[in-house]
Amino acid sequence: MDVQNSQPTRSLESRIYSVYAGLSPSERRLADVMLEHQMDLALYTAGELARKAGVSTATAARLIRTLGYSSYPAAKRQIREAVHWGSPQGGAIDTAQHAAEVPTLASVVQTNIDNIRATADGTSPETLDAICNACIAAERIFVVGMRNGFGLAHYAAHYLGLIKNDVRVLPATGTSMAHELSGIREGDLVICFAFRRRPRKLPLLLNEIRAAGAIAVLITDISAAESAKAADHVIRCRCHSLAAFNSFTAAATMIDYISWTVAARLGDISVERFRRIDRMVELIDDVATPKRETARPKG
Repeated sequence: MDVQNSQPTRSLESRIYSVYAGLSPSERRLADVMLEHQMDLALYTAGELARKAGVSTATAARLIRTLGYSSYPAAKRQIREAVHWGSPQGGAIDTAQHAAEVPTLASVVQTNIDNIRATADGTSPETLDAICNACIAAERIFVVGMRNGFGLAHYAAHYLGLIKNDVRVLPATGTSMAHELSGIREGDLVICFAFRRRPRKLPLLLNEIRAAGAIAVLITDISAAESAKAADHVIRCRCHSLAAFNSFTAAATMIDYISWTVAARLGDISVERFRRIDRMVELIDDVATPKRETARPKG
């Protein structure tokens, strides 16, 4: 019996994430390219991937060995046969090992810090600047949450809605995506959150948004390929987790940065909206707030 083949095949993501911190800058660039193209890795030679990453073929050969593959053809075969592709389990360092382990708080914190740092390092300042400027200039902002991106869409819309008028989350309850997006027009901004198992028609959706004259922003994971090509701006978030769950701390950090930057750039405009919101909260919402002290009469 082949003991090695009887073990679960580790995914490309789990192999890369387990050694990422110790990789050289050139090896990290190549690792990021491999993650980005893991769905169609069979279409590329090792040399072509190396050129995409701007590294040498020697670096490619070294990284393949570091990841535990005997050769690049063997790597392509195992990646193609991986049973967990697209599942959160694909990002676990060792699915069989971690399924039975209780993570420590320190390990979870460190994993999230690593995700945030890797995402920040992989996102250009020009991309972030363009997205922030698009938020400022947009007449309307639509925030779309696909599958497990729905919660992040609400998170983003909450903060952007404190800064800008007319921020909407899609799909809204009781409506269809097609109905809502049919009214997209020039001057609008659509921010789409879609991770891993993305809808097959996402590239078509993004192309339609751009054809209408709106700006399309995609916030996704490292593996996005065709959908990333269809967007105006893309943020690829590292979603690695110690368990069979995606971690979205990096995506939440990107939301924080964009929201805080837009608020700062809008200046008095955002401050005035905050004031209007606070006034309406005091008038309408039944919330507990500290009572203001009234001045006592003298004497």
